Amino acid sequence: MKILELKTEKRTTKGRKAVKKLRDVGQIPAILYGHKQDNVMLCLREDDFTRIMNARARMLYLTFNNKKESALIKEVQYDNLTDRVLHVDFSRIDLNERIKLRVPVELHGESIGVKEGGVLTHVMKDVEVECLPTAIPEKIKVNISELGMGKSIHVKELPVLDGIQYISDAEAVIASIHQVVEEKVVAEEEILAEPEVITKKPKEGEEGEEGAKSAEKT
Repeated sequence: MKILELKTEKRTTKGRKAVKKLRDVGQIPAILYGHKQDNVMLCLREDDFTRIMNARARMLYLTFNNKKESALIKEVQYDNLTDRVLHVDFSRIDLNERIKLRVPVELHGESIGVKEGGVLTHVMKDVEVECLPTAIPEKIKVNISELGMGKSIHVKELPVLDGIQYISDAEAVIASIHQVVEEKVVAEEEILAEPEVITKKPKEGEEGEEGAKSAEKT
């Protein structure tokens, strides 16, 4: 597995104004932490990080001050409006130590249940795994072609991958097929119709309310 390198620089300034200046010149503020070592504030070129993201790399070598450290992309913060990267968190890792992380789950194939008119629900979009940094899968591909109506795929049924251990609950549902529930359509006439008024018929010898009022007037 080829490990990509990302050139970074140490930064000493922090705060809103400082990071805004970085972003204005195409730089991304970042931080490196972990392994009981001091946190290091960094900055990196936006286009360099875009290259890393396009390659779908999860781990890489960070270079700064003539040093090279292996790190995991832990968190990426995006601008809600522009999708521009605002900040990146890197976590130090040892290439010989197993790590835990979440990996995307990708469904492929057309299920039998969908062909029969069912609806596919992708419940878990990613699962937690444990593996060596050099064995991190880009994604977990799941074939749903044989998934029938009313059936589900669980974590315990995910494909076996060399060096990969699934940490998520084995009984958790990854995807399922269910029938479409038809809603009862109420006719407009039923909605607008006035309720029927039921009146009690007076017994023989008794007058109704209107009759009693008439008698009082007379």
